[in-house]
Formats: sequence, structure tokens, C-alpha cells
Amino acid sequence: MDTCVSAQRAREYHLIPVGMYRRVSEDKAMKGRVSTWREVEEQVKEQEDAIRALAAVLPDDVTIVRDYCDNNTPASDPFIVRDDFERMLKDLEAGVIRGILFLHSDRLARLVYDAARVCRVFEMNPEYIGLSVEGGVNLATVEGRGMFVMQATVGNMEIGNTRRRVVRTNRRVAEKGVMHGAPRPFGWDEDRRTLHDVESKMIREAILAIPGGYKIADFKRALTEYGYVPKETKRSREGVRVIQHTAAEQILMSPRVAGIRFHVPEALRKQAEGRLWLPDFIVYKGGEPVRGDWEAPCSPDEWQAAVDEIKRRKEANKEGLPSGKHDTTAAYFLSGIARCGKCSSPMWSNPYTKGTSAYEKWGFRYACLSNQGGCGGVTRVGPPIDELVETAFLLETRATLGEDVAKADAIDETVHDKRLDEIAQEIADVNERRREKRISTSAALDMIEELEGEREKLTSKRGQLALQKRKRAMLTPDALADWEGLTMTEKRTRLKAAVRAVIVHPAGRGKRFDPELIEIVWQKNQAA
Repeated sequence: MDTCVSAQRAREYHLIPVGMYRRVSEDKAMKGRVSTWREVEEQVKEQEDAIRALAAVLPDDVTIVRDYCDNNTPASDPFIVRDDFERMLKDLEAGVIRGILFLHSDRLARLVYDAARVCRVFEMNPEYIGLSVEGGVNLATVEGRGMFVMQATVGNMEIGNTRRRVVRTNRRVAEKGVMHGAPRPFGWDEDRRTLHDVESKMIREAILAIPGGYKIADFKRALTEYGYVPKETKRSREGVRVIQHTAAEQILMSPRVAGIRFHVPEALRKQAEGRLWLPDFIVYKGGEPVRGDWEAPCSPDEWQAAVDEIKRRKEANKEGLPSGKHDTTAAYFLSGIARCGKCSSPMWSNPYTKGTSAYEKWGFRYACLSNQGGCGGVTRVGPPIDELVETAFLLETRATLGEDVAKADAIDETVHDKRLDEIAQEIADVNERRREKRISTSAALDMIEELEGEREKLTSKRGQLALQKRKRAMLTPDALADWEGLTMTEKRTRLKAAVRAVIVHPAGRGKRFDPELIEIVWQKNQAA
């Protein structure tokens, strides 16, 4: 086969330099399967052979000097940039090539916007050559450009219709609880139905620990240590692929982990660029969440408690920290919990620096900082206070075993279940009356939207009760059995459930640590 000659050499021999454009797109939603690399290569090779056969019947001075190939790149998605297509347009505009040969108009353009860009170049350069192997397009003529735009328009309409059918089909499949084709999700085996022994345990432990203070960042760290790398990742400055916070969050917040079906339209998924709150996309049928046909690592109630806690944290983050304060709470046990005995302002961790050798062995201190709104009059070494408060907290918790268990058992998260069942039946009844034309569609929608609003509120209340129950259960000795294995955030969350504040009273300079100057203020014993 003849290879492409350079544009410079073509000009030297007074030839007409043209390019050939090839493209095979892999559209999984349309094809229903993934083409193999070999199949795609064979298809683009067939396009090349057809284009070269067309070039062979053109005048001898027409020579292919550039090969533009956007392999596996769809032309119907306005969010995707085809690199070689853009390069081809620049070369045409610059006169590097004076024409383009292609298999069919739908290989070159499937969006009216792209077709118009091509036509603009040929209208400005009427001597250019623009021919298709199939479809009878000649971009050098007005009629040919009109046909080119028309074919692009019709092709785009066909794709839009197909996508609408695919969206409807995916929605119907989702309502049946059937899984759609996708890569293996983290937590499941290759069959995507059976739980993965290690990964599903990681998910379950994280879901159960979130109401107790476990962070998405902790799970992200666990994923990194496990060696998991999602398909879509960014690279660090060192070039190493890193797990993004959103990717770790979506694993845990996906309704899939509770065995619940959800559905996100492809168009919305692309626009959101991964920033989706997946609990908002649960599929309901008859007023009830659709259950999937796979094993789940946790129950819907356990998952909902974790979702409500993450939502609460997001709302708190939106409000932000007070001006000038830094979030160091994950590193030190009593940061923000300890308060100054003189002015009652929160005390913050303050690591010792060089030049304070007498105190360096303690590592850090708690200080009332004037630049944080405090009086600056109380500073105390941190580790002895941490040890004192931790010991008192664990002793108090173990001493109140019966009370904590009773408080947890007293919370009934199922109190709204009866009404939720009634709402599901009422929605089904309204739909039945609408189908029988006993009420108008508008009236039916009014009633359904009102019922859906009530359902959303009750579901949220149910989740809040489940969250309260889990937080109460955090203070039982069984829950604290692995105290040393908890993260600092989890320890602090359990502490704050029982301790309101730790008052650090002032002491004279140079005096030894006195436990009597540390006052623990316990939370009021109130039933949930």
C-alpha cells in the first residue's frame, strides 16, 4: 500500500494535497456490547482501503498527505472533542491540505454544528476537494454541502430517537430491579451479584462506622491501602494515580450497597462530571424503593443512617468554621472540646516547637488562643489531659451499661413504617384511578406529589431515628471493645456523645499537672 506523502513534497511536485478522515465509534448504549480492539482496527482499515480506492480514480495530481483517525470517538456527543477532526479543520483552514476524503458523511460529522464548520471552510475555498466514498457528497458544490448538512441532521435525529428509546428501556429495566451492564462495582465479584469477601466487608464496616464519626477520608485511605484504583482517576504531582474523594463517597453512598436500585440518566451523569448525590436517584415503584437482584453488604436502615450522617456533615461544612479557626479536630482528642477555665472559649491544639525543650516530650499542648477569640490566659500540656478524660469516659461508659443499652433500645425507628406503607398504597390507588380516567392526570399529579413529599419527610425522620439509635449504641461496652482500633475522629464522636465539655482551670506557673483542675462536664441524661 502507498503511504501518505508529505504536504511539502506534494507542493514541490505541484500536486493537490488532501487528507483522509476515518472514524469508528464505540457506542455501548446502542450496540449493547463492547467491540474488541481487533474488530475496531479491521473497520478503520476497511475505511482506509475504500478511501484509497476513491483516490485512485481521481486525477493523478490529487495525493493523500495526511491521515486523520478518531478511533473509538463518537461524533454525536457535543461534550466530546475529536482531536483529529479539530486538527483536520485547522489544516484545511491553513491550506496544509486542500481537501478531504471520507467514507460517509456520518463518519465526518453527526452534529449540525460540526457539519456547518466543515461547510464554512469549503465555501471559503471553492477549489477544495471534498468527496465521500458513499452517500454521493461533494463538498465543492452547493448541492453537495446541502446534502452533507441534511445527512448530518438526519443522523443526529436518529441518534436522538435511539437515545430516548434507550433511556426508556433503562428506566423499565431499573424498575424491575434488574442490573444493567457496567464494569464490576467495588464490593462485588465479577458476576456483579455475589459479594466480594474482602471488599464487601470494607463497605459494611465503613457504613456502620460513619454514624460513629468515620469519615469518607478514612475510607479513601483504606481504599488506597487496599490498592483499589477506580477507572476515572486523577494523577498526583508525582504522576501516581490517586482516588478522588467523590469516587470514595459514591461507593458508600450508592443505594446499591443497600440492595436498592437507582438510575441516573446518561446525559445527567455526563453533565455532573461525577458530582452526583446518588441517594437522590433511587427508583421507586408503587411508592416503594425497587430492590435489586444482587446481594447487599448492609441493610437499607444501616445505609440510610450513614446517608443522613453524611448529609448532616455536608450541611455543617456549608456553614463553615468560625473565621480564623482551623479544623485540627481529627488529630487531637480534645481540640474544641476543651474550654478555657477563665473565659470559657474553646481550646485548640498547639504543637510545641523548637526552643521549648522542657516541654517537647509532651508533643503538644491545649491553649486558649487570643487570635481565635480567647483570652490567651490558659495553656496546658495535652497528653495528661487526654489520658485523664479518656480513662474517665471509658469508666463512666462501662458503668452505665444498662442505661445506654436501654436508651438505644427505646428508640423505635420503625414508628413511621405503617404510614409509609399507607402512602405507597395511596400512590398506587391514585395511579389506578388515573388509568381508569376517574380523575384527570393533573389532579393525579397533585396528589402524588403531595404524597411523595410526605414520604420524603417520613423517610428522613426514619433515617434520623436510626442514626440516633446507632449513636446511642456507640456508647455500649461492646461498641467500645475495639477502642484502640478506632480512628481519632471516631473516638471524638463517641466522646462528644457523652461529654459536653472539658474545662481546663488555670494553674500557677511551674506547678505539676493537677487532675483536680480538669473538670469534665457530662451530657445531660435525656432519653432520645
